[in-house]
Parts: sequence; C-alpha cells; structure tokens
Amino acid sequence: MQVTSIPYHTHNTYQKTSNNTQETGYTPVSQPQTNQIDVPQTGFDLTGKVNLIYLLKPEDISEFKGEMPDLNNFFSGFKNQDDLAQQYHHKGQQQDIERIVFIDGKAVVSEGYDGTVYGHGSVAEIFKETRNDPQKRHQRISEQFPDAHIEVYPKGEGPTNAEVFELRYGESYQDYVDEQVRNYSDQYLTNQIAAEENYRRKLMFEQTPQTSVFSVDGQVVASRDDKGFVDVGLPLLDVADARGIEREALKELFRYSPERSPEDYQALLNQVFGDGVVLSNYNTTDAPTRAEVRKLAEAG
Repeated sequence: MQVTSIPYHTHNTYQKTSNNTQETGYTPVSQPQTNQIDVPQTGFDLTGKVNLIYLLKPEDISEFKGEMPDLNNFFSGFKNQDDLAQQYHHKGQQQDIERIVFIDGKAVVSEGYDGTVYGHGSVAEIFKETRNDPQKRHQRISEQFPDAHIEVYPKGEGPTNAEVFELRYGESYQDYVDEQVRNYSDQYLTNQIAAEENYRRKLMFEQTPQTSVFSVDGQVVASRDDKGFVDVGLPLLDVADARGIEREALKELFRYSPERSPEDYQALLNQVFGDGVVLSNYNTTDAPTRAEVRKLAEAG
C-alpha cells in the first residue's frame, strides 16, 4: 500500500452505485422532512375511543398562547431554489477532505479533516474502527488491500468537495446539485400544499359553531357541535383538580361518543360535579364558535 501527498488529479473511474446518503456522505442540504401516516380515505373511526389528556397533570400541560402565523409568512423560513443552489456550490468549493483511498485506481473512501469518513464497504469500516489509531489503520488496509493507494492533502492544497464528489461517483457535481434543487422544489411544493391544507383545516376547526356549551358553577368546561363532537380539555381538568376529583372519574367525559345527546353529556357531568352543571343550547346560526367558547373558558 502506498501513502503519498501528491497533487490531485481528476478522473471518472468510480461510478455512483447508490443514492443512500449514509453510504455517500453527501446529504442534501436543508431538505424538508415530513412524517407521513397512512390515513384511510374515510379517516380513522374514533368512536368509543378515549382522549388520554384526562390523565395529564397540570405540570404536563403547556398551552400555546401566541397568535396563529399569517399564511403569507408561513413559509418564510424555507430556502428558495437559488439560495439552495448557492449553498451547495459554497459547500462544493470548500476543501474539507484530507485523504482519499484508491483501490485498483478507483476512489472508494475519503476522510475529512474533522475525521468524518465518506464511503461504504470494508475500507470505510476499517477507517471507522481505527479512527484513533492511524498506524493500525494503515496496517489493516495494507494487509487486506495490497494495491491500495492513499493520497494525503495538507489543508488548503487538497481537492474541493465538488472534485471529490466527481472523483468518487464519476458524474458532474453540477448535475447532482441540479437534481437536488429540483427534488427540493418538488418536495417544497408538496409540503406547501399539505401545510396550507392543514392550516385551513385548523381555521375551520376553530370556527365550528358550538351548539351546546357546558359549564360548572359558571365555569365553561366543554362544548359540543351539532355533529356530536365534544371539545373538552384543560378547563374541565382545572375544575376537577380544584375539587380534588380523581382523574379516573373523568374518563367517560373524554370518550368520543357522537351518539350522545347534549343532555346525555350533561348527565355525565352531573355524575362527576353534582348539580352545578348548566347546559346552554344554541341554533347553528347563533352558536358561538369553538374559538369563542375556549376564550370564555379561559376567562372563567
């Protein structure tokens, strides 16, 4: 095995075989991430399920008190395509690689000045396993790969990251950048559509008329829309805690049962809180919105 410190020469012998960034070491910059859940077209049936918020203690709950962001500024933190391309080009012009391992004339592994190893396979594993023992590393590589050749570059004299990329994968760094920017743009559009849809759903949820409002001794604790969904949470927990009521006694109040009438839910509240429960019913046109009811509950 030879170890030299010689000028860098570009060649295209190493062909890219995988898009796995864990193997390549080149991770797309600022790529938006999404966690997706497969939701049936008809949605999840939550009938009979219990919202476990009733088990939370006051110290476990934090409320968001700020204003909802303006939809026009919702994506202000995202990079546009030109900014992303410039970031890739800036990274490409940096000289971060201290050494490159060649086997049979092909660049297989590179290592940065910070110790980061880029590559995959047995050579990369040797680098990682002997990170703090260069002598042992050279010995193992020499034993397993007699034809291996390592080029070492003093800081400021080595190849740029773009040149190393082209050396390892045999393709244009510019083409790679164009592909990443294009993928980012496509994903950004998908995320934007999804985020805007979620934002509008949030607004619609907040504006839903609450045709039934429940209070305990003047304190609003819950509300119900005309579809049977009961909005119940922190205000009811606060009232229950103030009275020393065990959380398990609240379980049925947090079960989603749209078949219950407003009177049925009032009866459940009576079982827990006694006779101080008041039910106020409204028609849809005069009913307060969910957001308005929540403000009443907070004010109480």
